Amino acid sequence: MAPLTFIHSITDQISSEMIAKNAKTMANAAGLIFPINGMGDVKIINTNYRLKKGRIIHVGPNFPIQCIATNDTQFEYAVIYFQLSDGEHEKSALYQSHFALQLAEHMKLMNMVQQLIELNNKGSHLSFLQSKALFLNILEEIILLMKVKDDPIKENIALILTYIQENFTKNITVSDIALRFNWERRKFSYVFEKRMGISPNVYLTDLRIQKSKMLLRSSDFSIKEIAKRVGYTDYFYFSRVFKKVTGLSPSNFRKHMN
Repeated sequence: MAPLTFIHSITDQISSEMIAKNAKTMANAAGLIFPINGMGDVKIINTNYRLKKGRIIHVGPNFPIQCIATNDTQFEYAVIYFQLSDGEHEKSALYQSHFALQLAEHMKLMNMVQQLIELNNKGSHLSFLQSKALFLNILEEIILLMKVKDDPIKENIALILTYIQENFTKNITVSDIALRFNWERRKFSYVFEKRMGISPNVYLTDLRIQKSKMLLRSSDFSIKEIAKRVGYTDYFYFSRVFKKVTGLSPSNFRKHMN
């Protein structure tokens, strides 16, 4: 495979009140479009792609793109731009085209994408070098997820993941999830971790922290309100967990991002 090089990353968002947002990929770089929050339609030429969790879209250089939110929630997405090595991009039909990639569950991947975005926003030479290295890790993770997407265990896990993603704001616990699917808690945790590579508690925490980071960046809600919106009834406990995961308190994270 020809070497790929990270160029730049951007994030954008569309509210349900907006009709559409028109853009264009960079003239000299292809892009990978990742959903961050909500769900939307991405129209490229005459092809319409539904962008949601578990799916990313590759778009070649210089393509017009139209993005539309598909429900009442805000649609937020990221585009990571990259290039092939000199002389290779003209030879690659895939690089010059657009297509969707359907993946297995990708919480780890989305954490890496969020980290790359935060690094890129710093704008320093060191953070750019770190972004380039992280981009290669993201590509490796995509390849691994493509390999496991047809795992026969996935169907059972997919129902559990959907339930967690739809209910994590309701202060559910791992015991609640196991009970919902009639599993003994320890067996549920074992099977989940074997399939996902992380424990259900870590998965649930990561989901809540990623959602809270998005709200800290894009809303004016108080930190206490954000804690409630991501499933924490105890504001102080939320702050401790957030700092343990990110290295920053919620208030310092918000200041840093602004």
